Formats: sequence, structure tokens, C-alpha cells
Amino acid sequence: MEDSDAAQSVTQWIDGAKLGSEQSRQELWNRYYQRLVFSIRKRLHGGERRAADEEDLASVAFAEVFRALDEGRLDRLDNRDGLWHMLMFIADQKLIDQRRYQNREKRGGGKVRGHSAFGVDSEGAFNDVPDPNPEFLEQFDLTVGESLAALRDDLKKVAIWKLAGYTNKEIASRLGCVEESVRRKVALIRSTWDK
Repeated sequence: MEDSDAAQSVTQWIDGAKLGSEQSRQELWNRYYQRLVFSIRKRLHGGERRAADEEDLASVAFAEVFRALDEGRLDRLDNRDGLWHMLMFIADQKLIDQRRYQNREKRGGGKVRGHSAFGVDSEGAFNDVPDPNPEFLEQFDLTVGESLAALRDDLKKVAIWKLAGYTNKEIASRLGCVEESVRRKVALIRSTWDK
């Protein structure tokens, strides 16, 4: 009975998330985030953590699911198995994208070495940098949110992809346009943010 109750509550949270309920989204996050992080961690190879770790990938997967819910693209999503498969699929795709990005010839073809190659151990200078405090993170989130809110929807997508490290060519391919269009959009984003 307990498993049935859990499935029912997840279904209710999914329904609430489709309607934009922040509480439902938080419940889904609380329920699945750590499990997703653990599953992604098992898929990551040692060197891949330098580019993005399992927490980054899990956060991106949730953001993509919530964005798709907002856009009405996941109307058929109605149970915990479907949600889990969707989160894992997105995380796997992001991991594949990350591997392709890191293994490109212009980035060293996957042969770039970390700071340990220079004799700095795990207790070295790179680990002496403190984590940002909560006030900084809150201000950073606010600044990024305000910056994105100042953009039209089509420009937001381009800005997010640029911040994620995609090239103009990759963005053009995703949008189905030429690189020059992306360059113009990036220039417009910069112009808007400069104001």
C-alpha cells in the first residue's frame, strides 16, 4: 500500500507541476534529485567531472523537464516511471553532448589533463578557494534571472545555449538557421544586456 501511495503522490505532483505549482516541483525535486545524481555519478568517467559534475547534469535535466512542462510538451507524462525515464534520458543526452564537446579536436581531442598533471594534489591551491556564500548565490541567481527576463523568448534560448558553451554553429543547427542569424541574435543579446 505504501508503494501505491508513493506512486499516487508522485502522479499528483506531476499534475501539479504541469499546472506550474512550485510546491509540486519542489516535491519532485526532493524525491528524485539525489537518486538522479547517484545514477549520473555511476555514468561519469573521472576526467568528465572537470567539465560538469553529476549535480550540474541533474539540475539541467530537471530544468529541461520543467521547461517542457511549462511549454506543454509533456502532456503524456503522468507517472513516476515516465518521469524517471525522462530525467535519465535528458541527463544521458547532456552527458553525451558534454563528451562530444570535450572530445573535439580544438579542445584537445579528449587529452586535456587536469591540474593534477602539474603536481598539485587534491589538497592544493585549487581546493583552497571557498564555496560561494548563500548571499552571493542568491544575487547571482537574481542577476541571471533578470538578465534572461529582459530578453524575448527566442533570444533567451540562444543566451542559455551560449552560457552553456554551445558554439554559434551548434546553435544554428538546433534552430535550423544559418550562423549569421545566431551572430545577430548574440549581438542583440549583448546590446540588450549592455542597456
